[in-house]
Amino acid sequence: MKCPMNIYKTIEKELILKINKLLNDFEGYEQALIKNNGDIIIKKRINKKSRNDVSLLTNIFKEIIKNDEKKNRV
Repeated sequence: MKCPMNIYKTIEKELILKINKLLNDFEGYEQALIKNNGDIIIKKRINKKSRNDVSLLTNIFKEIIKNDEKKNRV
């Protein structure tokens, strides 16, 4: 027996919906997608702004330490 393509599409859509519900419980992942060859793709979110924040925070601490060392030398 052959199944019509509509059944496969329905199953794929239901599967993606269930996966996306699970992904909502986790941070850092994008919504799941199905490629043309049937592969399910779940990408990890890349947060580029956090890298800039970390370097900014590092620079602030370096300045604090540098100024503190100058006070201790006097």
